[in-house]
Amino acid sequence: MYTSENTDQPRRLRFRAVLFFTLCFLSILPMSSCRVQLLPSHDAALQEEITSLAKTVDKFYLHMMESDSAGRSFTSNVGDYIDIEAELRSILNKNRIKPLNQNAIRINEITLETWIKEKEKHRAANTLSKGIIKLNAMTFRDFFYAMLVAEQAKKIIDNAGN
Repeated sequence: MYTSENTDQPRRLRFRAVLFFTLCFLSILPMSSCRVQLLPSHDAALQEEITSLAKTVDKFYLHMMESDSAGRSFTSNVGDYIDIEAELRSILNKNRIKPLNQNAIRINEITLETWIKEKEKHRAANTLSKGIIKLNAMTFRDFFYAMLVAEQAKKIIDNAGN
């Protein structure tokens, strides 16, 4: 005759065995000499490019903020839009060629997609209000901050392994 106690016993033994082997594996793992790296190495040159582009974008919006309505027209800013978009694409391509770099790639893709979307909105309206300029500047500061944090994390991981 089976009772609930008898059917739970094999399940408890399996659970204990799995738990025991998991704990053994986890205790041995730090002692092993191999190192698994799930991020690409830090790239100081790329981090500098991101910092420089962040400054360029910030200056772009600050300049537009201080300009009169003619200075805020799309045609007055089209050259800067093109230059910044080209730099964003360059950083994206540099990140794409690195293995295990999906997070940085996704941040770059979102930044580029948003840049293009905001450029097209500006083209359609031909001008931007100061409120939209402030909002866009804050948005892109956050994107560049995320890019820099992703690069800094790689540096921390690299230094932890040494």
